[in-house]
Amino acid sequence: MKNWIKSIFLAVVMVLSSLVSSWAQDWEKQGDYYYLTKNNRDSFSLPGAGPNKFASKYLQYDGIDFLVRGAGDWQDYGRLNLEYDNIFSVPIRHGMKVDELHLLAGGNYSNSYEHDGLMRLYGDKYFYATLTVIFVYEDGAYQELSVPVFWDWFHIGPGSWGKNGAKIKSLGENPVRKDCNMFQVSFVNPRPAEALKDILITDSWISDRPFSDVFAVTLKSTDILEALPKEGR
Repeated sequence: MKNWIKSIFLAVVMVLSSLVSSWAQDWEKQGDYYYLTKNNRDSFSLPGAGPNKFASKYLQYDGIDFLVRGAGDWQDYGRLNLEYDNIFSVPIRHGMKVDELHLLAGGNYSNSYEHDGLMRLYGDKYFYATLTVIFVYEDGAYQELSVPVFWDWFHIGPGSWGKNGAKIKSLGENPVRKDCNMFQVSFVNPRPAEALKDILITDSWISDRPFSDVFAVTLKSTDILEALPKEGR
């Protein structure tokens, strides 16, 4: 009997250890901020439309760090897979409490209205996306926040838009992508004291292609999620 109980205990410990190890491989941490890593293709599995190789590992905007550089032998540093009807699930521990979610996104200029005859009248390279985050709570409730993202053939200057805790700010041109704008997007959790089951990210699209290249994700949370320490600059 004792051996049986011991075997179950060891099995539970091994499962929990593997989960902790998995989370730690997904995130880097400093203070209350977690950075979704690019050590593998598990999260940033979709190739971008072009090179996205930043000189430094981190970028900072408005006091928020983003982990932007991945493995050196990758063709580019990937983006969240939002193709087809895919909704990306941020790899958090169930029951975790999260204050904010921050994204860095760049436009995919290969996407356009070429599949829509009516909208093509407005110009082949003029279109917009809607990035949406859904906070799903353990009590079954959910909150959905969205921002519009405008991708154009001309260069967009500084500016920002916000509503109900969702905000998007233009950062100008992507320093490593020709003719590509870059945006900082943030979503404030409307119920930060409530335990979360999921955080979901989705994008609008035409045909099977997402409009936006989301290539960096940062969480702010005072809760604990197993993670690797942030590397020194």
